Amino acid sequence: MAQTRQDPYELLRKMQQDSLENAPGLPQEVEATKLWSGVGFRLGDIMLVTPLDHVLEILPPPPMTLVPGVKPWLKGVANVRGNLITIIDLPEYYGKPTVFQDDKARMLIMNVPGLNAGLLVNEVLGLRHFDEELERQDLSGLDDPVLVQLNGAFLRDNVLWGVFDMKSLAESPAFRHVAA
Repeated sequence: MAQTRQDPYELLRKMQQDSLENAPGLPQEVEATKLWSGVGFRLGDIMLVTPLDHVLEILPPPPMTLVPGVKPWLKGVANVRGNLITIIDLPEYYGKPTVFQDDKARMLIMNVPGLNAGLLVNEVLGLRHFDEELERQDLSGLDDPVLVQLNGAFLRDNVLWGVFDMKSLAESPAFRHVAA
Protein backbone atom coordinates (compact mmCIF):
# COMPACT_ATOMS: atom_id res chain seq x y z
CA MET A 1 0.00 0.00 0.00
CA ALA A 2 1.54 3.25 -1.04
CA GLN A 3 0.76 6.38 0.92
CA THR A 4 0.67 9.67 -0.85
CA ARG A 5 2.52 12.37 0.97
CA GLN A 6 0.88 15.76 1.00
CA ASP A 7 2.93 18.89 0.85
CA PRO A 8 2.85 20.35 4.43
CA TYR A 9 2.62 23.90 3.10
CA GLU A 10 -0.33 22.98 0.93
CA LEU A 11 -2.02 21.38 3.95
CA LEU A 12 -1.48 24.55 6.00
CA ARG A 13 -2.87 26.75 3.20
CA LYS A 14 -5.97 24.53 2.98
CA MET A 15 -6.47 24.73 6.78
CA GLN A 16 -6.12 28.51 6.65
CA GLN A 17 -8.63 28.79 3.81
CA ASP A 18 -11.12 26.54 5.64
CA SER A 19 -10.84 28.52 8.85
CA LEU A 20 -11.27 31.85 7.03
CA GLU A 21 -14.40 30.56 5.30
CA ASN A 22 -15.95 29.09 8.47
CA ALA A 23 -14.81 31.54 11.17
CA PRO A 24 -17.46 33.71 12.79
CA GLY A 25 -17.12 37.45 12.23
CA LEU A 26 -15.60 39.75 14.79
CA PRO A 27 -17.98 41.11 17.40
CA GLN A 28 -19.46 44.47 16.63
CA GLU A 29 -17.89 47.25 18.65
CA VAL A 30 -20.59 48.76 20.83
CA GLU A 31 -20.10 51.62 23.24
CA ALA A 32 -21.12 50.46 26.70
CA THR A 33 -23.44 52.57 28.81
CA LYS A 34 -21.63 54.35 31.62
CA LEU A 35 -23.17 53.26 34.90
CA TRP A 36 -23.12 55.08 38.22
CA SER A 37 -23.07 52.72 41.22
CA GLY A 38 -23.89 53.32 44.84
CA VAL A 39 -25.34 51.86 48.04
CA GLY A 40 -29.13 52.14 48.15
CA PHE A 41 -30.89 52.79 51.43
CA ARG A 42 -34.25 53.91 52.77
CA LEU A 43 -34.77 56.92 55.00
CA GLY A 44 -38.41 56.71 56.08
CA ASP A 45 -40.26 56.68 52.75
CA ILE A 46 -37.42 58.27 50.76
CA MET A 47 -35.12 56.12 48.64
CA LEU A 48 -31.52 57.29 48.61
CA VAL A 49 -28.26 56.12 47.12
CA THR A 50 -24.79 57.19 48.18
CA PRO A 51 -21.52 56.73 46.28
CA LEU A 52 -19.66 53.52 47.16
CA ASP A 53 -16.62 55.40 48.41
CA HIS A 54 -18.71 57.28 51.01
CA VAL A 55 -19.47 54.08 52.95
CA LEU A 56 -16.82 52.21 54.88
CA GLU A 57 -19.01 49.42 56.22
CA ILE A 58 -22.66 48.37 56.62
CA LEU A 59 -23.76 46.48 59.72
CA PRO A 60 -26.73 45.95 62.03
CA PRO A 61 -26.99 48.60 64.76
CA PRO A 62 -24.56 47.60 67.53
CA PRO A 63 -25.19 47.92 71.27
CA MET A 64 -24.54 51.55 72.17
CA THR A 65 -23.72 53.65 75.19
CA LEU A 66 -25.81 56.78 75.68
CA VAL A 67 -24.04 60.14 75.73
CA PRO A 68 -25.58 62.78 78.04
CA GLY A 69 -26.10 66.39 76.99
CA VAL A 70 -26.38 65.80 73.23
CA LYS A 71 -29.13 66.32 70.68
CA PRO A 72 -31.72 63.51 70.55
CA TRP A 73 -30.61 62.32 67.09
CA LEU A 74 -27.19 61.34 68.47
CA LYS A 75 -28.09 57.93 69.86
CA GLY A 76 -24.76 57.13 71.52
CA VAL A 77 -21.38 55.61 70.86
CA ALA A 78 -20.36 52.04 70.13
CA ASN A 79 -17.17 50.04 69.88
CA VAL A 80 -16.90 48.61 66.36
CA ARG A 81 -13.76 46.51 65.96
CA GLY A 82 -11.80 48.68 68.36
CA ASN A 83 -13.04 52.01 66.93
CA LEU A 84 -15.33 54.31 68.88
CA ILE A 85 -18.19 55.17 66.50
CA THR A 86 -20.68 57.99 67.09
CA ILE A 87 -24.15 56.78 66.12
CA ILE A 88 -26.58 59.20 64.48
CA ASP A 89 -30.22 58.45 63.74
CA LEU A 90 -30.33 59.93 60.24
CA PRO A 91 -34.13 60.16 59.86
CA GLU A 92 -34.41 61.87 63.25
CA TYR A 93 -31.62 64.29 62.28
CA TYR A 94 -33.87 65.43 59.42
CA GLY A 95 -36.95 65.71 61.65
CA LYS A 96 -38.50 62.39 60.61
CA PRO A 97 -39.59 59.52 62.87
CA THR A 98 -36.69 57.72 64.53
CA VAL A 99 -35.39 54.44 63.10
CA PHE A 100 -37.30 51.51 64.52
CA GLN A 101 -34.55 49.04 65.29
CA ASP A 102 -35.89 45.92 63.67
CA ASP A 103 -34.17 43.33 61.49
CA LYS A 104 -34.12 45.78 58.52
CA ALA A 105 -32.40 48.68 60.32
CA ARG A 106 -28.74 49.16 59.45
CA MET A 107 -25.83 51.41 60.27
CA LEU A 108 -23.72 52.89 57.48
CA ILE A 109 -20.26 53.78 58.75
CA MET A 110 -19.21 56.96 56.97
CA ASN A 111 -15.93 57.03 55.07
CA VAL A 112 -14.93 60.56 56.07
CA PRO A 113 -11.36 61.10 57.34
CA GLY A 114 -11.29 62.34 60.94
CA LEU A 115 -14.93 61.44 61.61
CA ASN A 116 -15.88 58.09 63.13
CA ALA A 117 -19.64 58.14 62.66
CA GLY A 118 -22.33 55.67 61.77
CA LEU A 119 -25.70 56.61 60.31
CA LEU A 120 -28.74 54.62 61.35
CA VAL A 121 -31.11 54.11 58.40
CA ASN A 122 -34.39 52.26 58.08
CA GLU A 123 -33.09 49.74 55.55
CA VAL A 124 -30.16 49.12 53.21
CA LEU A 125 -31.31 48.10 49.75
CA GLY A 126 -28.00 46.90 48.35
CA LEU A 127 -25.92 47.98 45.41
CA ARG A 128 -27.75 50.07 42.81
CA HIS A 129 -26.61 50.89 39.25
CA PHE A 130 -27.97 53.77 37.17
CA ASP A 131 -27.36 54.99 33.62
CA GLU A 132 -25.63 58.32 34.28
CA GLU A 133 -26.98 60.12 31.24
CA LEU A 134 -30.56 58.89 30.94
CA GLU A 135 -31.69 58.77 34.52
CA ARG A 136 -30.41 62.02 36.09
CA GLN A 137 -33.28 64.09 37.45
CA ASP A 138 -33.78 67.65 38.62
CA LEU A 139 -35.02 68.02 42.21
CA SER A 140 -36.07 71.67 42.08
CA GLY A 141 -39.78 70.89 42.68
CA LEU A 142 -39.34 68.84 45.85
CA ASP A 143 -39.50 70.04 49.45
CA ASP A 144 -37.74 67.92 52.07
CA PRO A 145 -34.97 68.68 54.58
CA VAL A 146 -32.87 65.85 53.08
CA LEU A 147 -32.56 67.81 49.80
CA VAL A 148 -29.71 69.87 51.28
CA GLN A 149 -27.43 66.80 51.07
CA LEU A 150 -28.59 65.55 47.65
CA ASN A 151 -26.58 65.85 44.44
CA GLY A 152 -29.40 65.17 42.01
CA ALA A 153 -31.36 61.95 41.63
CA PHE A 154 -32.04 58.99 39.38
CA LEU A 155 -35.47 57.84 38.24
CA ARG A 156 -35.83 54.08 37.86
CA ASP A 157 -39.15 52.22 37.56
CA ASN A 158 -41.08 55.30 38.78
CA VAL A 159 -38.95 55.46 41.95
CA LEU A 160 -36.88 58.57 42.57
CA TRP A 161 -33.48 57.76 44.12
CA GLY A 162 -31.83 60.82 45.66
CA VAL A 163 -28.02 60.87 45.47
CA PHE A 164 -27.00 61.42 49.10
CA ASP A 165 -23.67 63.15 49.76
CA MET A 166 -22.27 61.96 53.09
CA LYS A 167 -19.24 64.24 52.80
CA SER A 168 -21.54 67.27 52.54
CA LEU A 169 -23.41 66.05 55.63
CA ALA A 170 -20.14 65.61 57.54
CA GLU A 171 -19.10 69.20 56.73
CA SER A 172 -22.45 70.65 57.82
CA PRO A 173 -22.17 72.81 60.99
CA ALA A 174 -25.57 71.51 62.21
CA PHE A 175 -24.28 67.93 61.96
CA ARG A 176 -21.03 68.73 63.76
CA HIS A 177 -22.75 70.64 66.60
CA VAL A 178 -24.17 67.86 68.75
CA ALA A 179 -24.43 69.56 72.14
CA ALA A 180 -28.02 69.96 73.31
